[in-house]
Amino acid sequence: MFGVKTKLKRYIKTLPVVRDYAYGSYLYQFYSNSFSESKKEFLKTHKFYVQPLSNNKSEQLSNLLSKVEIIPTENGTFFYSIDVYKSQELKYDIFDNYSVDYTEIVNSSFKDISAELQKENSLYNINELNMISAMRKYYKRCLADKKVSDKYKKQLAAIGSLFERPAQSFFEGLQRILFFNQFLWQTRHKHVGLGHLDWLLIDLYEADLKSGVLNEQKARVIIKEFLKVLHEKYWFKSSMLLGDTGQIIILGGTDKEGSYKCNALTYRFIEASMELRLPDPKVLLRCSTKMPGDLLELALDCMSTGIGAPFLSNDDVVIPALLSFGYLPDDACKYATSACWEPLIIGNSCDQNNVKSINFARPLLEVMDSREFEELKNSNDLLKLYRKYLKRYLSKMLNTLSKLQFEEDPLLSLLSKSSRKKGKDIVRGGADYSNLGLTSVGMGTVVNSILNINKYVFVEKKYTLKQLNEARKTNFRNEQILNDLKNMDSSYGCDNEEVVKLTKMIEKFSSDEFEKHRTGLGGKFKFGLSSPGYISEAKSTAATMDGRRDGEPFSVHISSVMPVAATELLSFAMKLDYNDNRINGNVVDLFATPKTLTDNKEKYLQLLMAAFRGGLYQFQMNVVDSATLIAAKKNPEKFPTLVVRVWGFSAYFKDLPEEYKNLLIKRAIESEKAA
Repeated sequence: MFGVKTKLKRYIKTLPVVRDYAYGSYLYQFYSNSFSESKKEFLKTHKFYVQPLSNNKSEQLSNLLSKVEIIPTENGTFFYSIDVYKSQELKYDIFDNYSVDYTEIVNSSFKDISAELQKENSLYNINELNMISAMRKYYKRCLADKKVSDKYKKQLAAIGSLFERPAQSFFEGLQRILFFNQFLWQTRHKHVGLGHLDWLLIDLYEADLKSGVLNEQKARVIIKEFLKVLHEKYWFKSSMLLGDTGQIIILGGTDKEGSYKCNALTYRFIEASMELRLPDPKVLLRCSTKMPGDLLELALDCMSTGIGAPFLSNDDVVIPALLSFGYLPDDACKYATSACWEPLIIGNSCDQNNVKSINFARPLLEVMDSREFEELKNSNDLLKLYRKYLKRYLSKMLNTLSKLQFEEDPLLSLLSKSSRKKGKDIVRGGADYSNLGLTSVGMGTVVNSILNINKYVFVEKKYTLKQLNEARKTNFRNEQILNDLKNMDSSYGCDNEEVVKLTKMIEKFSSDEFEKHRTGLGGKFKFGLSSPGYISEAKSTAATMDGRRDGEPFSVHISSVMPVAATELLSFAMKLDYNDNRINGNVVDLFATPKTLTDNKEKYLQLLMAAFRGGLYQFQMNVVDSATLIAAKKNPEKFPTLVVRVWGFSAYFKDLPEEYKNLLIKRAIESEKAA
């Protein structure tokens, strides 16, 4: 038996790493201070429990589900229960950052899956049957609890049908999804996406409308209640920052015949998001030049509310890129995304797309700290030396990641057809794809730094390499050099031939290096030009030759540090390469004021369609003005519901750390200058 303090310590280790939410902060303070009688009573009341490691993962999870308390959501439309005081220990990293394929939950049943599993008495099959049994026991506990069963009779009936037959109504489909989803959060999974809900649920929705079970008004209410349920306890679901849940819903998209496929639910989910104006769950709209114009217009109307949704992903570029990477055509057209924007194959992949972030600036700093740097004669020598250090940096990182192991996952394996077919856990070779993805920061810093060095040392000869380096090492106490470095004619994000060429060269070199490495399960590595780490990674990165001082943020995703018009930034992004392994999220990140977007909506519609045709990969936009952000920072109590787009998620502005607020304000001001 563990003592009180040990129990709490073990539990805290299971919590998401959230910086600024009250509950997590309270627990840490609770643990760090002396134990008063009231604190002991708190522990006793809430019954903290961490399932310890044992030999069999399904037994661990089954035991955990038998101990969780049934605490239904405050929203009475659906049954949804997460006991935030119970969790499990992990030996390895957990398989997360994943959008679940709920097809098996909606269009099949646990009875059918069990019948399939009972055909062979393998350890894998036994584990999966154990998971079904654990969920059935949990369900029976709900039925036995009169306080639950009396209030949630309809909802429990919908859940109970999951064990016997396919879903027969739209409500039943949504309730089943929530039932399984709660167990993923309960078992410490993070960034759990909802998958392609409009494609999955449309037949049930239309059947209910035809039969009279639903009308449009009732359907809209149900969808909003579904989203509100998922939003509850989002502090618990958050990862690095409050709001960073990864609860993403995929809508629309190109099918395997090449036609754009959307339906009434595509519109209903966006409309519900627009009306609720919640930061979470978030919506991703797969786009194409073949999409209906009114759907893209609705997406812009939703963005104009300021919630940062929907996020746009261009199928005309993304699907061919996925094919070039090696995904099969039938799979590529079904792609979803992981935590933010990183494409993966839903249902039969074990792709982990956020295992590490590349900091392109680190090898450049190694170059500038080397004895070779001040001996360079021209820009070609500089690029050659950077490639040398970049290769060493990437090789070391990829070799380390090739040894990465994940926790066995019978819960997610249950919904993987490929796992059941192969008789293997999804993280033990059961998936058809087992690739690892990396995000990246610092590309803009490297491009701008190299351009500056070339300009001021090799072309204009205004400074020597030694002078620039000494200024950098002193964090630019020399204001003249600092101002020169910041005063660029063209920078990363500008539609400039030299900028584009340099960016593509570094991308291609990195891509070639990625091709030389394989994951522990024989999969491939992939990367993209977006990352949440533009602040966190930058904090530990020394000053750089773009005029960035120690610890200052990098540029955000595909954006510019100088005022650049939206048309130019989009044009820059369209000229980059996104094939082979350069597919792991490439997001153009824009700002616009509400008035700018409203007054120029037709212009933005045309601009986005042109960008889809021209090769844009992905797009997101903050619609807010700098004055509002400044006022909200000064008086947060007056703006309690102000939502902003952060990296790949939306959050309440008041909940963000100061450095994120400051960067958003700075970027809004720069955007207004460019407009």
